[in-house]
Amino acid sequence: MKLRDAALAFISKKRRGVAWYKISQKKADKYGFYVYSSHMVWKDQPFFRKALERVKNIRGIPDPRAFVLQSCLRSIERIDGDVAECGVRQGRSTIFMLMSDLRPRQYHLFDSFAGLSEPTAEDRKRNGRTSWKSGDLITDEKVARENISGFGNTTVHVGWIPETLSGVADRRFALVHIDVDLYEPTRDALAFFYDRVCAHGLIICDDCKREFPRTFCC
Repeated sequence: MKLRDAALAFISKKRRGVAWYKISQKKADKYGFYVYSSHMVWKDQPFFRKALERVKNIRGIPDPRAFVLQSCLRSIERIDGDVAECGVRQGRSTIFMLMSDLRPRQYHLFDSFAGLSEPTAEDRKRNGRTSWKSGDLITDEKVARENISGFGNTTVHVGWIPETLSGVADRRFALVHIDVDLYEPTRDALAFFYDRVCAHGLIICDDCKREFPRTFCC
């Protein structure tokens, strides 16, 4: 915590709100929580609040990204096609989508449940380091299946990308969510789904590397 931020929280009435927000956000980041500005009305949307209640204690993507997924899905209500998600982990983002979809769809969920594969050279930062190692983010498949239990429109495809994708080669998709953290599986998923997305459908990449062609950066 910067001494200047702490001082402003007490000295400057005009900037008190901003100062306390910075302080609380730093503390929240340390423990994996989020602090939202009071003007952010999206967090009070009924479809978001309902899903948020269900995903308590389920680890996964941050709330703002979950709301973006919901908004994108709701914006394509008139688009036919299934939903695919590459990178399920414990099912948090899956539940947010399932509980906000405005039409019945089949959800195809892809995950190895063995954690990440071995990072490649493309996953390294400019200093040569990488944020990940093989096996990171490993998840118990039973936990994921239990979290999404109760939804009858999901099919879980267990294994590595791209090998598991062939099972949906004949399907068309309205939305594809790719969150696999590494370059190669992201690239392979994009290559597979790109021509299988319906007109006006969406591909959403949680991790978008600078090496991807612009046409893939959705």
